Amino acid sequence: MTLPLIFSALWALILLGAYLWLAYAFRFQATSALQAILIIVAAALLVRLVPEIALPVGAGYDIESYQMVGSLVLNRQDVYTSDVAIGRHPYLPLQMYWMGFSKWLAVTTHLPFVEIVKLAPIAADVAISVLLFMMLHRASGSLQPAFLGGLLYAFNPVSIFVSAYHGQFDAIPLLCILLALWILPRSSLAAGGWLGLGILDKSWPVLVLPSIFYAIKSWSRRFWFLVVAVLIPLLGVAAYSLLLEAPWGAIIRTALSYNHGVGIWGYTYFFRLMSVLRPGFDAPFSWLVNNGKYVTLGALGLIWVLRVSKQSLEGGILTLLVAFFALTHAFSIQYLVWIVPFAILSQDRVWLTRYTLAAFAYMFLAYTTLILDMRITTLLPWPQADYFIIIPAGLPAWFVAVGWLYKRLQIRG
Repeated sequence: MTLPLIFSALWALILLGAYLWLAYAFRFQATSALQAILIIVAAALLVRLVPEIALPVGAGYDIESYQMVGSLVLNRQDVYTSDVAIGRHPYLPLQMYWMGFSKWLAVTTHLPFVEIVKLAPIAADVAISVLLFMMLHRASGSLQPAFLGGLLYAFNPVSIFVSAYHGQFDAIPLLCILLALWILPRSSLAAGGWLGLGILDKSWPVLVLPSIFYAIKSWSRRFWFLVVAVLIPLLGVAAYSLLLEAPWGAIIRTALSYNHGVGIWGYTYFFRLMSVLRPGFDAPFSWLVNNGKYVTLGALGLIWVLRVSKQSLEGGILTLLVAFFALTHAFSIQYLVWIVPFAILSQDRVWLTRYTLAAFAYMFLAYTTLILDMRITTLLPWPQADYFIIIPAGLPAWFVAVGWLYKRLQIRG
């Protein structure tokens, strides 16, 4: 293990300790909203810039993908039909422009591409920390719990792993969802715009669209919210299609057909393991690969109708995302950050702490031995190391999600 990775691993352990101290022993009183915001910004930046600077790598496959996509954008070549980028960008076209800019800036300034491209999710994380403070302050009228909420996200190691270690972009759609919720009481049109931008960056924010739509009481406001939320992604696709003379159908199909990570999380692992241990028993796992998304969507739809629609907007979104983690057929490790801001908004601190501990253990192992530096094969060859070490390490976080969902489903208002 290299010295930067050892330092970054120690930094992650320090952050976990800091987060637990904040959650249970923090007593500092901010004297004003401005002071609270300045402290939150400084803290969120510091804890992310340390690994950003000290760890001159990111997730190898993803960073390589970002460079490929960035080069294609700079050369005005279509990402979705390029032979060199097959499977490298299964999203609608928004974050690719930042990848292109990062590639250009890296070539121009000779700065490391990985350190430039990670600045966007890091900046989004900092903005989320501040926005959570503002939303909690508006909801409660009290400075101290809002200050603590902002700091809890700033120091949450799950969010730091995803943005500053991995370099994944999930903080950006998260920020867009939160901005939609923040602006919703004043403008459903603007809320639709922010949600549409989130969908244009990564498609998963569509999960919260029904909840926001249902929370709007006026049918005219609902209409305009929906129109803008759908129009923004369509306009983004159209602009990209015209700019690069790309077939819009290929863009839509790529985003809709994304089905990565079946068998690496939750109940699907047991089907995958059975197919590995007993090769003749691979039919159930193959069925899940082909049809699991319908099972996931059907289960989420049922939970939304029976419980989520009867809960508060933020609480219902938290319940839906917890349900996703408990029931999903497909998974990627960066998804783990999705729950964090909504648990803070709902002040569901006990379950968030359990989830953070379990997710941290899984992420710490996965990042230090596989994603950032593939050392896991010194213990077992690949893919046995995946089947018997990496994937099982995620089971405690899944068990927490299952228990959390059980508790969330009991909330009726």
